This record gives sequence, C-alpha cells and structure tokens, in this order.
Amino acid sequence: MNATPHQIMITITAALAAGGGLFVLARWLRLPGIVFLLAAGVLLGPECAGLVQPEGLGNALPALVSLAVGLILFEGGLTLDVNGYRTASGVIHRLLTLGVLVTWLGVAAAVWLLFGKSYPESLLAASLVIVTGPTVIIPLLRRIRIRENLHSILHWEGVLIDPIGVFIALLCYEVFLQHAGGWALANFLVRVLVGLGVGVAGGLVMHGVFRFRWLPADQGNVFAITGASLVFGAAEYVRSESGILAVTVAGFVLGLCKLPEIKQIRQFKAEISDLLIGILFILLAARLQVAQFRELGMAGFLAIGAIVFWIRPLNILACTRHSGLGWREKLFLSWVAPRGIVAASMASLFAMGLQQAGAADARFIETFTYSIIILTVVIQGVTAGPLAWLLGLRRAAPDGWVIVGAHAFARGIAGFISATAGKKVVLLDSNPRTVALARAGGFDAVEADALAAGVEDRQEFQGVGRLLALTDNEDLNELICARWRDSIGLHHTFRWSTTTRSHPGTAGSGKVVFRGLPKPSLISSELEQNEAGLVTVTQLPPHGSCFPAGRPILFNMAKRGVMPVAEPAAVPKGTRACLLVQRDTDHLGRSLRPELVLESAATNMNELLEELVQHIVACEPGLDRRRLLQELVERHADSVTLPGCGVAIPHGYCRGLRSGICAVARLAAPLLIKNDTGPQSVHLVFLLLSPPGDPGGHLATLAEIARLADHAAIRSRLNTIPPQKLYAELRGFLNGASGPP
Repeated sequence: MNATPHQIMITITAALAAGGGLFVLARWLRLPGIVFLLAAGVLLGPECAGLVQPEGLGNALPALVSLAVGLILFEGGLTLDVNGYRTASGVIHRLLTLGVLVTWLGVAAAVWLLFGKSYPESLLAASLVIVTGPTVIIPLLRRIRIRENLHSILHWEGVLIDPIGVFIALLCYEVFLQHAGGWALANFLVRVLVGLGVGVAGGLVMHGVFRFRWLPADQGNVFAITGASLVFGAAEYVRSESGILAVTVAGFVLGLCKLPEIKQIRQFKAEISDLLIGILFILLAARLQVAQFRELGMAGFLAIGAIVFWIRPLNILACTRHSGLGWREKLFLSWVAPRGIVAASMASLFAMGLQQAGAADARFIETFTYSIIILTVVIQGVTAGPLAWLLGLRRAAPDGWVIVGAHAFARGIAGFISATAGKKVVLLDSNPRTVALARAGGFDAVEADALAAGVEDRQEFQGVGRLLALTDNEDLNELICARWRDSIGLHHTFRWSTTTRSHPGTAGSGKVVFRGLPKPSLISSELEQNEAGLVTVTQLPPHGSCFPAGRPILFNMAKRGVMPVAEPAAVPKGTRACLLVQRDTDHLGRSLRPELVLESAATNMNELLEELVQHIVACEPGLDRRRLLQELVERHADSVTLPGCGVAIPHGYCRGLRSGICAVARLAAPLLIKNDTGPQSVHLVFLLLSPPGDPGGHLATLAEIARLADHAAIRSRLNTIPPQKLYAELRGFLNGASGPP
C-alpha cells in the first residue's frame, strides 16, 4: 500500500496524540495502559475509523518498531536493579530460571498439539509469552494491595523477566528463519557477541562522556537518546537483529556506573519510553484484524485455557516448593500473570520480519500473542482484586512512613515511630553518605530521588501509607508531597515549612508541620553535636498543658496512631510524645557583644555589610577589613539567608577569629532583599562570622538565631524598644529573663 504524505502525516499525528493521551489517562486511573491502547489502535485503524494506516508506512514500520523497542529496553537496562535480584527470594530466582523453562516448553507443547505448528514455530510463539512486564503488573498490584510477599514475587518477576524473554525470543526467531539448529545457533551467537560488544563499548563511551564533563550541563538527556540510537544503529550495521540486545546492554552498563546524571536521565527516559509505548501500540494494534482471531478458532481458546489453567499453575507449583507459601498464595500466583508491552511489540516485529522473509502464516505468532495479552490483561485485571479478597490475601491499608531525608533529624523521628508505634519507616534520600549512615544505624534507607518517575512503585515502599518531606528546601518539600499524593493520598502527606502558602499546581499538597522549627539540617547538626536531643515522654504536665517553649512536640501517639504535630500545642493526657529538646549551649550569647548591637540607617545590603564589618574589625583589629568585606559582598551578591519574618542572616567563615562573633543591626527603614524565593522586607540583620574550623558551632548559632527570629513577640519587642536597650533585651531573651525564645 502506497500512502500519500498526507495519509502518513495523519497516521503519525493520530498515533502520537492517542498514544500519549491514553497513556496519561491510564496512569491517572491506575490501570494498565495496554487496555486503552489496544482498543484505541483497533478503533483508529483500518478496521474502523481508518485514521491510522500502519501499512502505509511500508518498510519503515518494522524499522521504527525495532528502534522504539530498543529505546524502551535501553530505559529498562538503565533501571535494572541488580541488588533487587541479589536480595530477592528463592521463589523469584526459580521463576526466572525454572519457571521460564516450564512456561516456554509448556506453551510450545500446547501450540504444537493444538495448532499443528512445527517445532521452531511453536518454540517461537511460546517464547513471546514468557514475559509478564512491569507496565501491566505494577498498576495492577498498586490497585489490589495484596500481601507484601506476594507483591514482591509478582513485582520482581515482571521487572526482571523482560530481558530473559527477549533473548530467548531472538534465539527462537533465528531458529525459525534458518530451519536448521546448528546454523541458527551460530547466527544467534554472532548476534549476541555483536550486541554484547557494541553495547558494552557504547555504554562505556557514554559513561566517559558524562564522567569527564564533555557535555553542557543541560544536554545530558539529549545525549543519552542520541547515544542509545547510535548504539542501536551501529549494532544493526554490523549484524542485523543485534541492535535490541546492544542498546539494552548499553543502558545496563551506563546504569551500573552510578553517575549523578543517571537519575535525571532515567526520569527523562521513562517519559520518552511512555510516549514510545503509546505510539507503538496504536500503530501495532491498528494492524490487527478481527478475522485473524477468528482463524484461531476453538484451538485458540483451548491454548489460552491451557496457559492460564495448566501451564502457569504448573510453573508456580514447581517454583514454590519448600517456600512456605500456602495453597491460597499459590492459587493467587497461579492466576495472575498478565502479558504486556514487550511481548506485543516483539510479536509484531517478528511477524513483520517473517512476512518480509516470505514465511507462510507469518501473522500466527502475532495473533496468538495478542490473544493471550488481551484475555489475561482484561480477565485477570478484573478478577485479581476480588480473588485476593476471597482468599484473604488483601493487606490492610498501608500505615508505614516514608521520610524524605536520611539526616540525623529524620533518623531520630524514624526511631520514634518504629519504637513507639511499631510501624514500618523507610528513609528516602539522594545523598549516599546519609543513606549509608542510616543503614549503618539499622534503618531501612533508599538512595533515590523522591521526584523520580515511578519511585513510589519500588518494592521498598510497599506498606508505606504516609509521607513526611524533611528537606531544607520548602518548595521541594511541597513538590514531593504533590508527586506522592496520588499514590499515598492527599491527607497522608506532610512537609516541613516555615509558611503555609502553596504554589500553583501543588495547592493542598502536604500538611505543614514543624513550622516553628529551623531547617532540618540545622536541627541535625545540633543532634550530632549533642546540643539537642529527641526525647520520648509518656507523662505530660498537669491538665494536658503545653510543653515549655524550647521543647516543641514533634509527634504524638494516640488512638488514631502516630502523627506529626502541626504546632507545639496541648496534647491529650496519656499520649506518648516525641519532644525536641535544645540544650542550653548559648552559642549566640557568647557571640554577641554590646558594641556590635546597633541601629543602622543603611539603604542597601552592601552599605549595611560595610558598616557591620567596620564595627567587627574595631573589636577584632587583626582582621583584614577589605578582604572580609569583599568576601561577604561576593557571597551574598545573589542570595542571603532569609528565615522569614523580616530577618536576614548573612554569614560566613573568617580566618583570624578564635571564636564566633555576631553583629546585630536594627534598620531604621526596612531593606528589600532578594533571595531564591523572591524579595523580602527585612528589619533585623544578624551578621554571623565563625572560625573555619568550627562548622558545628556555626550551624548551631544559625539555628539559635532562626529560633529567636521565629517568635513574633520577640521580633516585635526588638523592633520597638529604644536602640540602647537592644543588647540587654537580646541577652534577656537568651537567658530566659524576658521569656524563653
């Protein structure tokens, strides 16, 4: 069929629009996208609307399908979790070895007996239905919420079986084309060697480009797509049909290198893969004809029945011996095995290749594979939930916690939740050092980006039903809550912030907690320096009164469970609570001097810094005034620490100081100071300088200033009293004479 350029354009645009849109819809509904995509492909194809005409693409269609499959598997190689396989149970290991063999040979026997196909064609058809696929099984598992051990088995089977099935399918395809086992095996081995060689080389070259920073910082994603396409093309140039293996290996090699850019590339590639899957399935499903499926006849129903009711149960029985699983668990695993996107795309790709080679009945393997996909996805997708309920395998609503941040503050809260409520807690952080410290402390910790696509579907987060975002970036905390609210629930996300405002698009995401506390990193520093502590109490002050200021309540344990406290407030009698207790270290008090607390008429930050530095140098004559002023001006040219509430804290380290020093200025007229979050009006400025060898003291002093600035009554008092009383008032607040800060 020779299509006009207009028809080709309509085909591509319709596939792009329908594929991308339906994939988004499926994600939103938490349903397998393949159901929508298959239906839309048939409806838009020649059988119905005729908008999508895949045959009009001619010989370009197999090439496009092959490249798309390669890029999808490149993303799969990037995300392949080696540690997940190493730590997986014996059942999963057997499903990926013995189970694959049972399924492959069992389905091949059914095809041979029921359809009378040759051995090579039977083995080829069977190889295509080995895989289940994460794009089908993960949405299903997320929806039905089965017990964690069953969830783990089905999850890892779907994630890890794809490359195994692809390799076996490629071997069977070669056998079927050659009609001779020896030559087929030799050709297959050549393709494997070419694919492995080009893939490893390509992955290492891409790693080198990223490692030595030969790219602009914003071009990593584009280079990853370009590199994957080049690896695919190079392997195909050397040996046809070796590109898919090469690009999968290249992704796996690049993913093993643990580069900082990999997280961003994975997220970008996941989005590209979703788009490719959508387009691919619209084009492939449009090729399907109802007459194809009628030709299978009764043998088709018998074959599908054999796969569902005989081969899959036999597979599970063989792989779960001595596993401790009961008959109900085995029955459920026997029933749930929907096939997915890799199976369909490989089936169509092979069918087109066999048609070009002139093979008789070339579309049989496509029809057979799609029949199994449609029936298993629809029937098992609908019945898996009710079956889990009937068998008593549904787990209760998840009540575990994921805390974004693995710093000392987050670890302390995780310890309280685990010890007090016995709930599962997982710490999530992209910093390998804090993750290692958390694991060394006995906590479950995951090194990943909380905003990465699909991170909430990772096995480690099963049983998690609440999230607490504890990063120093308030906007990031809000984005994290918005990212997780669909999987956890709007009312189960919490975040640290100094304000309750929300940004467009994230409104209502994450209840604000710990609003009166400084940044989590400052609290962590105090905890690590033993200048603060987290204390669990079971007896409250009389009549359920508030805890003293300076000991804010973080969590309380009541009948409804363990929950964070939005504001330090009265807690019902009999409640166990977690308190943050600051020690009386008085870093700020030791840094203050009467002559460094003043009122200033400065009209901009540089002028104010010059005035404060002049007073500091008068107290410390050994300091280089010009150099100190230059460093401060350069440091704060674009950003100044603004804890909010009209307070600014320019700070830094200064050689020549033996101890910290702090100058305080009350402004006669407020300054408008720019920061990452926008301009703010400032009335009070604390300039803090510390010796380079005292980062702990520096952070502790910053935390004390932030706590002091957070109290509205103290700020109001400091902004209204006469200038000559500023120092005495500050000392009074720090010593508790005017009320605790």
